[in-house]
Amino acid sequence: MKKSKKVNIAPEATHDSVYIFYNTKNKISLFVDACGADEAYYIFDSCAFKNRSEWKIFLELANQPAG
Repeated sequence: MKKSKKVNIAPEATHDSVYIFYNTKNKISLFVDACGADEAYYIFDSCAFKNRSEWKIFLELANQPAG
């Protein structure tokens, strides 16, 4: 019997920024890993949410400031 080779089918994440789209009316947060704001906007737009004015955008940085 041959040994089966373990294959990782999930690609490694190379993104270092998380964009958080927050719906102020429904209190829903959508977390998006993206390489830059343009990619984050593209992913958000592909969801085709209505009433874009209800959404605020936040950015989580890899390094947080020391407090």
